[in-house]
Amino acid sequence: MTLQQLRALRELSEHSLNFSRTAAALNTTQPAISRMIRSLEHELETDLLVRRGKTMVRLSPEGEEAVARARQVLLEIDGISRISRKKKDADRGEMTIATTHTQASYGLVTAIRKFKLLYPGVTLHMRNGSPTEIAQWVSMGQADLGINARPQRLPANIVAIDAYRIERCIIAPAGHPILKLRRPSIKDIARYPIIDYDQGAHTGALLRSLFVNAGVEPNIAVIGTDATAVMAYVEAGIGIAILQKQIFAQRTNQRLKAIDASHLVPTSVTMMLLRKKAYLNSFIYRFIELVAPQWPKMEVDKRLYGIAEPVE
Repeated sequence: MTLQQLRALRELSEHSLNFSRTAAALNTTQPAISRMIRSLEHELETDLLVRRGKTMVRLSPEGEEAVARARQVLLEIDGISRISRKKKDADRGEMTIATTHTQASYGLVTAIRKFKLLYPGVTLHMRNGSPTEIAQWVSMGQADLGINARPQRLPANIVAIDAYRIERCIIAPAGHPILKLRRPSIKDIARYPIIDYDQGAHTGALLRSLFVNAGVEPNIAVIGTDATAVMAYVEAGIGIAILQKQIFAQRTNQRLKAIDASHLVPTSVTMMLLRKKAYLNSFIYRFIELVAPQWPKMEVDKRLYGIAEPVE
Protein backbone atom coordinates (compact mmCIF):
# COMPACT_ATOMS: atom_id res chain seq x y z
CA MET A 1 0.00 0.00 0.00
CA THR A 2 1.41 3.40 -0.99
CA LEU A 3 0.65 7.03 -0.19
CA GLN A 4 -0.08 7.55 -3.90
CA GLN A 5 -2.85 4.96 -3.70
CA LEU A 6 -4.34 6.59 -0.61
CA ARG A 7 -4.22 10.02 -2.25
CA ALA A 8 -5.91 8.63 -5.35
CA LEU A 9 -8.70 7.10 -3.24
CA ARG A 10 -9.20 10.28 -1.21
CA GLU A 11 -9.26 12.55 -4.29
CA LEU A 12 -11.58 10.19 -6.14
CA SER A 13 -14.04 10.42 -3.25
CA GLU A 14 -13.77 14.20 -3.11
CA HIS A 15 -14.31 14.50 -6.88
CA SER A 16 -17.53 12.45 -6.89
CA LEU A 17 -15.77 9.38 -8.38
CA ASN A 18 -14.83 11.38 -11.47
CA PHE A 19 -11.57 9.88 -12.73
CA SER A 20 -10.84 12.78 -15.08
CA ARG A 21 -11.03 15.45 -12.36
CA THR A 22 -9.16 13.19 -9.93
CA ALA A 23 -6.32 12.72 -12.43
CA ALA A 24 -6.13 16.48 -13.01
CA ALA A 25 -6.01 17.14 -9.27
CA LEU A 26 -3.11 14.72 -8.86
CA ASN A 27 -1.37 15.79 -12.08
CA THR A 28 -1.53 12.30 -13.59
CA THR A 29 -3.67 10.31 -16.03
CA GLN A 30 -7.01 8.52 -15.75
CA PRO A 31 -5.46 5.08 -16.47
CA ALA A 32 -2.94 5.68 -13.68
CA ILE A 33 -5.74 6.47 -11.20
CA SER A 34 -7.64 3.37 -12.32
CA ARG A 35 -4.57 1.19 -11.86
CA MET A 36 -3.94 2.54 -8.36
CA ILE A 37 -7.53 1.91 -7.28
CA ARG A 38 -7.56 -1.59 -8.77
CA SER A 39 -4.22 -2.37 -7.12
CA LEU A 40 -5.51 -1.15 -3.76
CA GLU A 41 -8.65 -3.25 -4.10
CA HIS A 42 -6.54 -6.29 -4.95
CA GLU A 43 -4.34 -5.72 -1.93
CA LEU A 44 -7.32 -5.25 0.40
CA GLU A 45 -9.18 -8.15 -1.26
CA THR A 46 -12.41 -6.14 -1.47
CA ASP A 47 -14.22 -3.81 -3.88
CA LEU A 48 -13.93 -0.18 -2.83
CA LEU A 49 -16.25 1.04 -5.60
CA VAL A 50 -19.70 -0.14 -6.64
CA ARG A 51 -19.58 -0.48 -10.41
CA ARG A 52 -22.35 -0.74 -13.00
CA GLY A 53 -20.59 -1.72 -16.17
CA LYS A 54 -17.94 0.96 -16.68
CA THR A 55 -19.80 3.47 -14.48
CA MET A 56 -18.74 4.07 -10.88
CA VAL A 57 -21.98 4.31 -8.94
CA ARG A 58 -20.74 4.95 -5.40
CA LEU A 59 -18.24 3.89 -2.78
CA SER A 60 -18.91 0.51 -1.20
CA PRO A 61 -19.21 0.36 2.62
CA GLU A 62 -15.61 -0.88 2.68
CA GLY A 63 -14.69 1.99 0.38
CA GLU A 64 -16.30 4.53 2.70
CA GLU A 65 -14.27 3.20 5.62
CA ALA A 66 -11.09 3.09 3.55
CA VAL A 67 -11.55 6.72 2.47
CA ALA A 68 -12.02 7.83 6.09
CA ARG A 69 -8.87 6.00 7.18
CA ALA A 70 -6.88 7.18 4.15
CA ARG A 71 -7.87 10.76 4.87
CA GLN A 72 -6.70 10.43 8.48
CA VAL A 73 -3.35 8.90 7.44
CA LEU A 74 -2.73 11.66 4.90
CA LEU A 75 -3.61 14.35 7.45
CA GLU A 76 -1.03 12.86 9.83
CA ILE A 77 1.57 12.79 7.04
CA ASP A 78 0.82 16.45 6.31
CA GLY A 79 1.29 17.24 10.01
CA ILE A 80 4.72 15.61 9.97
CA SER A 81 5.64 17.63 6.87
CA ARG A 82 4.64 20.83 8.65
CA ILE A 83 6.89 19.99 11.59
CA SER A 84 9.84 19.62 9.24
CA ARG A 85 9.12 23.07 7.79
CA LYS A 86 8.54 24.73 11.17
CA LYS A 87 11.93 26.38 11.67
CA LYS A 88 12.69 26.90 8.00
CA ASP A 89 9.44 28.68 7.17
CA ALA A 90 8.23 30.01 10.53
CA ASP A 91 7.01 33.25 8.95
CA ARG A 92 6.02 31.95 5.54
CA GLY A 93 3.43 29.57 4.18
CA GLU A 94 -0.30 29.33 3.59
CA MET A 95 -3.39 29.22 5.76
CA THR A 96 -6.91 28.36 4.65
CA ILE A 97 -9.75 29.91 6.63
CA ALA A 98 -13.25 28.57 6.04
CA THR A 99 -15.91 31.07 7.01
CA THR A 100 -19.13 32.76 5.94
CA HIS A 101 -19.28 35.66 3.53
CA THR A 102 -20.37 37.96 6.36
CA GLN A 103 -17.44 37.11 8.63
CA ALA A 104 -14.95 37.28 5.76
CA SER A 105 -16.25 40.70 4.71
CA TYR A 106 -16.79 42.25 8.15
CA GLY A 107 -15.98 40.25 11.28
CA LEU A 108 -12.42 39.21 10.34
CA VAL A 109 -11.17 42.24 8.45
CA THR A 110 -9.41 43.85 11.43
CA ALA A 111 -7.72 40.60 12.48
CA ILE A 112 -6.59 39.90 8.92
CA ARG A 113 -5.13 43.38 8.56
CA LYS A 114 -3.11 42.98 11.77
CA PHE A 115 -2.03 39.47 10.75
CA LYS A 116 -0.72 40.58 7.37
CA LEU A 117 1.38 43.27 9.03
CA LEU A 118 2.95 40.58 11.22
CA TYR A 119 3.21 37.87 8.54
CA PRO A 120 3.51 39.39 5.06
CA GLY A 121 4.96 36.10 3.81
CA VAL A 122 1.85 34.08 4.67
CA THR A 123 -0.86 33.73 2.01
CA LEU A 124 -4.42 33.58 3.35
CA HIS A 125 -6.99 31.58 1.42
CA MET A 126 -10.56 32.55 2.33
CA ARG A 127 -13.13 29.83 1.60
CA ASN A 128 -16.79 30.77 2.01
CA GLY A 129 -19.51 28.26 2.85
CA SER A 130 -22.37 27.32 5.15
CA PRO A 131 -21.69 26.28 8.78
CA THR A 132 -22.12 22.61 7.81
CA GLU A 133 -19.74 22.91 4.86
CA ILE A 134 -17.18 24.77 6.97
CA ALA A 135 -17.18 22.05 9.63
CA GLN A 136 -16.70 19.37 6.98
CA TRP A 137 -13.81 21.23 5.32
CA VAL A 138 -11.97 21.54 8.64
CA SER A 139 -12.73 17.92 9.49
CA MET A 140 -11.27 16.71 6.16
CA GLY A 141 -8.18 18.94 6.37
CA GLN A 142 -9.33 21.19 3.52
CA ALA A 143 -9.20 24.20 5.85
CA ASP A 144 -6.93 24.97 8.81
CA LEU A 145 -9.53 26.94 10.70
CA GLY A 146 -13.28 27.44 10.54
CA ILE A 147 -15.00 30.60 11.81
CA ASN A 148 -18.79 30.69 11.88
CA ALA A 149 -21.89 30.08 13.96
CA ARG A 150 -21.90 26.62 15.50
CA PRO A 151 -23.49 24.11 13.10
CA GLN A 152 -26.22 21.80 14.36
CA ARG A 153 -23.88 18.80 14.17
CA LEU A 154 -20.11 18.74 14.52
CA PRO A 155 -17.88 15.98 13.11
CA ALA A 156 -16.35 13.87 15.88
CA ASN A 157 -12.82 15.13 15.16
CA ILE A 158 -13.69 18.83 15.52
CA VAL A 159 -13.08 21.10 18.51
CA ALA A 160 -15.25 24.25 18.74
CA ILE A 161 -14.13 27.22 20.85
CA ASP A 162 -15.87 30.57 21.42
CA ALA A 163 -14.43 33.40 19.33
CA TYR A 164 -16.56 36.52 19.82
CA ARG A 165 -20.13 37.52 20.55
CA ILE A 166 -22.59 38.82 17.99
CA GLU A 167 -25.31 41.36 18.79
CA ARG A 168 -27.92 42.58 16.35
CA CYS A 169 -29.90 45.70 15.53
CA ILE A 170 -32.88 46.74 13.41
CA ILE A 171 -31.88 48.89 10.45
CA ALA A 172 -34.07 51.20 8.40
CA PRO A 173 -33.71 54.35 6.25
CA ALA A 174 -33.39 57.55 8.26
CA GLY A 175 -36.84 58.81 9.27
CA HIS A 176 -38.54 55.41 9.14
CA PRO A 177 -41.35 55.00 11.74
CA ILE A 178 -39.76 51.88 13.28
CA LEU A 179 -36.83 54.00 14.47
CA LYS A 180 -39.12 56.00 16.78
CA LEU A 181 -39.86 52.91 18.89
CA ARG A 182 -37.44 52.28 21.76
CA ARG A 183 -38.20 48.56 22.09
CA PRO A 184 -40.20 47.45 19.05
CA SER A 185 -41.95 44.09 19.23
CA ILE A 186 -42.06 41.38 16.58
CA LYS A 187 -45.57 42.56 15.71
CA ASP A 188 -44.22 46.10 15.24
CA ILE A 189 -41.56 44.81 12.84
CA ALA A 190 -44.11 42.68 10.95
CA ARG A 191 -46.06 45.82 10.00
CA TYR A 192 -43.36 46.67 7.48
CA PRO A 193 -41.78 44.82 4.54
CA ILE A 194 -38.81 42.73 5.67
CA ILE A 195 -35.51 42.10 3.93
CA ASP A 196 -34.70 38.49 4.82
CA TYR A 197 -31.57 36.38 4.39
CA ASP A 198 -31.20 33.15 2.45
CA GLN A 199 -31.51 29.86 4.33
CA GLY A 200 -27.79 29.47 4.96
CA ALA A 201 -27.51 32.68 7.03
CA HIS A 202 -27.64 32.39 10.83
CA THR A 203 -29.27 35.83 11.23
CA GLY A 204 -32.00 34.79 8.80
CA ALA A 205 -32.67 31.63 10.80
CA LEU A 206 -32.94 33.64 14.02
CA LEU A 207 -35.32 36.12 12.37
CA ARG A 208 -37.61 33.41 11.05
CA SER A 209 -37.74 31.68 14.44
CA LEU A 210 -38.81 34.97 16.05
CA PHE A 211 -41.82 35.25 13.76
CA VAL A 212 -42.74 31.60 14.21
CA ASN A 213 -42.53 31.81 18.02
CA ALA A 214 -44.65 34.97 18.03
CA GLY A 215 -47.22 33.45 15.69
CA VAL A 216 -46.78 36.35 13.28
CA GLU A 217 -46.67 36.15 9.48
CA PRO A 218 -43.93 38.48 8.17
CA ASN A 219 -44.13 40.43 4.94
CA ILE A 220 -40.93 39.27 3.20
CA ALA A 221 -40.14 41.74 0.44
CA VAL A 222 -36.74 40.43 -0.68
CA ILE A 223 -34.46 37.59 0.33
CA GLY A 224 -30.90 38.90 0.13
CA THR A 225 -27.81 36.84 -0.53
CA ASP A 226 -25.65 38.53 2.10
CA ALA A 227 -25.45 41.48 4.50
CA THR A 228 -24.18 43.88 1.81
CA ALA A 229 -27.19 43.16 -0.38
CA VAL A 230 -29.55 43.42 2.60
CA MET A 231 -28.22 46.89 3.47
CA ALA A 232 -28.56 47.99 -0.16
CA TYR A 233 -32.22 46.95 -0.26
CA VAL A 234 -32.93 48.71 3.03
CA GLU A 235 -31.20 51.87 1.82
CA ALA A 236 -33.35 51.73 -1.32
CA GLY A 237 -36.46 51.88 0.90
CA ILE A 238 -37.69 48.38 0.02
CA GLY A 239 -37.91 47.22 3.65
CA ILE A 240 -36.28 46.99 7.08
CA ALA A 241 -33.92 44.28 8.33
CA ILE A 242 -32.13 42.70 11.26
CA LEU A 243 -28.36 43.13 10.99
CA GLN A 244 -25.26 42.32 13.03
CA LYS A 245 -24.06 45.39 14.89
CA GLN A 246 -20.46 44.86 13.80
CA ILE A 247 -21.58 45.14 10.18
CA PHE A 248 -23.66 48.27 10.75
CA ALA A 249 -20.70 49.91 12.52
CA GLN A 250 -18.66 49.57 9.31
CA ARG A 251 -21.25 51.08 6.96
CA THR A 252 -19.95 53.73 4.56
CA ASN A 253 -23.03 55.98 4.46
CA GLN A 254 -25.26 57.72 6.96
CA ARG A 255 -28.57 57.11 5.19
CA LEU A 256 -29.23 54.04 7.32
CA LYS A 257 -30.08 54.22 11.01
CA ALA A 258 -30.37 51.50 13.65
CA ILE A 259 -31.99 50.70 16.97
CA ASP A 260 -31.00 47.92 19.34
CA ALA A 261 -32.61 44.50 18.88
CA SER A 262 -31.04 42.70 21.85
CA HIS A 263 -34.45 42.45 23.54
CA LEU A 264 -35.68 40.43 20.55
CA VAL A 265 -32.68 38.55 19.20
CA PRO A 266 -30.46 36.70 21.68
CA THR A 267 -26.73 37.32 21.53
CA SER A 268 -25.01 34.56 19.56
CA VAL A 269 -21.42 33.39 19.54
CA THR A 270 -19.13 32.98 16.57
CA MET A 271 -17.09 29.80 16.94
CA MET A 272 -13.63 28.77 15.79
CA LEU A 273 -13.45 25.19 14.56
CA LEU A 274 -10.21 23.19 14.67
CA ARG A 275 -9.39 19.58 13.91
CA LYS A 276 -8.44 17.57 17.00
CA LYS A 277 -4.71 16.86 17.34
CA ALA A 278 -3.94 18.82 14.16
CA TYR A 279 -0.46 20.29 13.89
CA LEU A 280 -0.80 24.07 13.61
CA ASN A 281 1.90 26.41 12.32
CA SER A 282 2.93 29.13 14.75
CA PHE A 283 1.28 31.78 12.58
CA ILE A 284 -2.06 29.96 12.83
CA TYR A 285 -1.91 30.19 16.62
CA ARG A 286 -1.14 33.91 16.23
CA PHE A 287 -4.14 34.43 13.97
CA ILE A 288 -6.41 32.65 16.45
CA GLU A 289 -5.18 34.97 19.20
CA LEU A 290 -5.76 38.05 17.03
CA VAL A 291 -9.37 36.97 16.46
CA ALA A 292 -9.96 35.85 20.06
CA PRO A 293 -7.33 37.07 22.60
CA GLN A 294 -8.76 34.72 25.23
CA TRP A 295 -7.23 31.80 23.31
CA PRO A 296 -3.41 31.92 23.52
CA LYS A 297 -1.46 28.92 22.24
CA MET A 298 -1.40 27.08 25.57
CA GLU A 299 -5.18 27.24 25.93
CA VAL A 300 -5.73 26.15 22.33
CA ASP A 301 -3.44 23.15 22.82
CA LYS A 302 -5.37 22.11 25.92
CA ARG A 303 -8.47 21.80 23.76
CA LEU A 304 -6.73 20.21 20.78
CA TYR A 305 -4.68 17.67 22.67
CA GLY A 306 -6.36 17.41 26.07
CA ILE A 307 -3.13 18.26 27.88
CA ALA A 308 -1.99 20.83 30.38
CA GLU A 309 1.11 21.90 28.47
CA PRO A 310 1.40 23.17 24.89
CA VAL A 311 2.76 20.94 22.17
CA GLU A 312 6.12 21.99 20.73
